[in-house]
Amino acid sequence: MNVTKPPETVLQDRPFGPKAIRIYLVAALFYTTSHVLLILLPLSSNKLGASPSQIGLIMGAYMFTSMFLRPVAGKIVDKLGTKRIFTAALLLNAVVIAMYLFQSLWVFALLRIVQGVILSFFSMVAHLMIIEVLSDKARGQGLSLFSLSSMLPYTYGPFLALYFVDRVPMPYLFMALIPIGLTTLLIGMNLGLPELRKKESLQTDNLRSSRDAYKGWKDGKLLLPSAIMLLASAIIGTVAAFLPLYLEKRGLPFAGLYFLTETVVLILLRFFGRKMIPTGGRFPFRLVVMLIFLMTAAVGLVRMAESLPVILLAAVCNGIALSMLYPTLLTYVSFIVPERFRGRGIGLFIAAADFGTAVGIWALSLVASTYSYETMFSGCIAIGAAALLLILLMSKIRGRAV
Repeated sequence: MNVTKPPETVLQDRPFGPKAIRIYLVAALFYTTSHVLLILLPLSSNKLGASPSQIGLIMGAYMFTSMFLRPVAGKIVDKLGTKRIFTAALLLNAVVIAMYLFQSLWVFALLRIVQGVILSFFSMVAHLMIIEVLSDKARGQGLSLFSLSSMLPYTYGPFLALYFVDRVPMPYLFMALIPIGLTTLLIGMNLGLPELRKKESLQTDNLRSSRDAYKGWKDGKLLLPSAIMLLASAIIGTVAAFLPLYLEKRGLPFAGLYFLTETVVLILLRFFGRKMIPTGGRFPFRLVVMLIFLMTAAVGLVRMAESLPVILLAAVCNGIALSMLYPTLLTYVSFIVPERFRGRGIGLFIAAADFGTAVGIWALSLVASTYSYETMFSGCIAIGAAALLLILLMSKIRGRAV
């Protein structure tokens, strides 16, 4: 009678259960196409005659659209079911990837908007699945590994794109993404998803008006990590979108090595350092301060770089920050938000990250168009300094630091 109980308990207590591994794999494939496009689209748009501000609008449309849909994504998922939403998102993703074969700036902008819609639902369901299949003890490790699955393509994707961009015609590079999208769809359709959050009380709560989803911002505990992630995302997105163009302009052919080095650091820390992610409801002030400082220092090193060693040092600093910041803040959020509001709270947190990426890329691209890339990176440094001041101020107000 109780034969099926032990395997389920083991799965809950370790981040490498079969179901968790399948979720990591789908996330890795989904974000591979996303992060390859992060490099291909600016380069392709530049060849089509787009200005830096136009590139910023095209790239920012992705996260900007996703941001606005986050607060209501949980409501729709609860109403229609995770399985149908997840399958529909992956199916539409495969179609959109194929549409990038039409090389046009307005097509790029339209497809980025559609991809923003897809992202808002995909990431919402995926995060909820990881939290549901793992125990509280393993949650930090699971979210770290999930973040590794989603962020790892951010580093090897750009490296591969930059390696092939001068060797393979641009349309062929876009065409190579189609099999990845189809593979993601096939694996996702056979994932054996549970229908999450089906209790009547949860449904009643999540089917309220979309305006109710924003009540979470009144909680200062949720607002602090969200604000920090917003500012950090502005830096992350801008560096990813414009670093290749900036280094090319300065005659420094090291962008590929930068992303490769960042990949190695991110893999090592996300995998071997996953147990360092704090678990519980106490904000890790000291750890977050260190990570924001490293991210800001990396931008400063990139801005003044004249040689490969400085570029590699920047990659190491940013790799450390990228590997730890998001899972640390997300794990904290998952503990401070009541369980029946968890989807809502996580949606708001991710929306803040999306908003930072979208507005950061757009606003800083205007700075680059009006002044220079150097001024743009100086703006990133100022944003990092603002994040540090916010953390230190909140640390004093709360009278505690980890």
